[in-house]
Amino acid sequence: TKLASWHLLRHCRDAEEAEAIACREGVHLALRWPDAPMILESDCHSMVAKLRANVRDRSSIWQIIEEAEEVGGQLRRLELVKISRVQNNLVHELAQFSITSRESQCFFACFPE
Repeated sequence: TKLASWHLLRHCRDAEEAEAIACREGVHLALRWPDAPMILESDCHSMVAKLRANVRDRSSIWQIIEEAEEVGGQLRRLELVKISRVQNNLVHELAQFSITSRESQCFFACFPE
């Protein structure tokens, strides 16, 4: 089973914040099935590293990361996977569309094993 969703972000500082919000929302969505092992994929290396580090940093998004970690801790198993942009092609295409249409959107997916 694959889960995916999107929504419009009206106020977003940069791509890293959008990715952090997407990861947080993905983990919230996965919480509907807390006993199923989940895989959260991201093509953003810094985001995967921050989620894996499990430490507070000085970035402007640390609160978003912290919330994602707290919610992820309620899941039986959550694996964070860094994928290439090519592997994340659909999300990349949707993001490019949002740029050309001048809308900031947030896309995320969770993949149960």
